[in-house]
Amino acid sequence: MIRFLSLLVFFFFSLTLVAQNKNLSDYSYVVVPNQFEFTNGSDQYQLNSMAKFYFEKSGFNAFLGNEAPNANRCDGLYADVVKIKTILGTKLQVVLNDCRGVEIYRGAEGKSKYKEHDKSYQDALRKAFKSVELLRVKQQDPVLIDEKQVLPVKDNKPAMDAVTINVPSSQTSAVGSVLPTAKFSNYKFQGKTYLLRKTEEGFSLYEESATAADGLLLKGKIIIMNAVVKYIDTSGVTTDATFDASGNLILGDGSNKAIYTLEN
Repeated sequence: MIRFLSLLVFFFFSLTLVAQNKNLSDYSYVVVPNQFEFTNGSDQYQLNSMAKFYFEKSGFNAFLGNEAPNANRCDGLYADVVKIKTILGTKLQVVLNDCRGVEIYRGAEGKSKYKEHDKSYQDALRKAFKSVELLRVKQQDPVLIDEKQVLPVKDNKPAMDAVTINVPSSQTSAVGSVLPTAKFSNYKFQGKTYLLRKTEEGFSLYEESATAADGLLLKGKIIIMNAVVKYIDTSGVTTDATFDASGNLILGDGSNKAIYTLEN
């Protein structure tokens, strides 16, 4: 009898997981607030931008609060990241609510033991999204209310909003025509995943690696000065860096080029 009840509980638990996964894919977008309750300012430690990036990586159509589409509110999910009290380190958890405020999903805890606040929060958030990635969500494009047309999400992402650069004639080979404006962009190269992070001086390129303490291994930096774009790897080797019209990152010149493909 006990064994039968255990199997019954497992059966219903499995059905709940399947239904939950299906329900998340039935929604057409997720809104990430510009500030989480446990932080002291808008996008502090870039947590909100990172959450948007990780949702997009996990199959969601994600928007920050001030960029939410003019679509049916109940077609969307509303994200939150909550901080869990702990004596040591940082614990964060991803929560999704529907338009009525009903909790639809609560992910596994992401834990970090870094002492620095920015590293600790960012590491815990990245780990909290591991359970979100496992849901295999694939949302359809949201439909606008006024225009009655499908919103092309790829055009709504800020990753490749064109930024025109005035290039002196002697430097035309050193720079592309557009630069990413998103704080985080995801790339693929030789089967590996890379993260491009926008900085004040340009961009930092990280490789997702299990050997790194926080899961991200710094590979190099893209420096932009006076319309010249250069890539400097961690060993100090410098080469050209450009972005093509599709947003792909190209490092090197001539026949010695490495093309990092932008993941939409």
